[in-house]
Amino acid sequence: MERKSRRSLRVALVLGAAVAGTALVGWGGLAAWSAYTENAGNSVAAGTLAHTNGPSCVSNLGSTPTSGGGPTAGWCAAAITVANVDPAFGLPVTGQIKIANTGSLQSNFAMSMPAAAVPSAGTICQDLTLAVTDLNGATDYTAAPLSTQMGSFSLKNNASTPNTLWSPNGTAGSGTGATGNTFTFTVAALVPNFANDPTDAGQSCTFNILFTQTAA
Repeated sequence: MERKSRRSLRVALVLGAAVAGTALVGWGGLAAWSAYTENAGNSVAAGTLAHTNGPSCVSNLGSTPTSGGGPTAGWCAAAITVANVDPAFGLPVTGQIKIANTGSLQSNFAMSMPAAAVPSAGTICQDLTLAVTDLNGATDYTAAPLSTQMGSFSLKNNASTPNTLWSPNGTAGSGTGATGNTFTFTVAALVPNFANDPTDAGQSCTFNILFTQTAA
């Protein structure tokens, strides 16, 4: 009777160990269960940097206009073209350029004369002056002889409170508001040089104005 009880106890212990092992395996399996979510299609896209120049010339991205001229080289139409001026007639002359930030990025703008004005001959560039004003009533470039090369300087927009941070998504050709501004160029005679210099007769002075846009 005692042997039978011991034998039964051994069997019970073995069965108990087997059940315990099975339980351990089972819980181990449950621990390996996994749940997942996945956010697909994450991306980063660059905004656009673009502006129009007075009113339909579209900006070049990444490079200044190349030599040779023409629309494909990045040149826009002249703001001022005048012929046959004389000391008594034809000056001052004005021209306008409208700049609009048509890209999707806030931008800063600067204006410069990247190369010195070029006279066909003589000293005519020394005897003419250039001044630049904007819609805010500000003088962006004080009247100076065209022989003086214009360095780069910041431009303000035409917002109710003008500032150098131009808003994006402007309308091409608008030239007003937080996305744009209109710049008036005035060429005048440097008195009395132009009237008293006969070598200016028949000559011309050519200059380029560069607008530079930078993402801000």
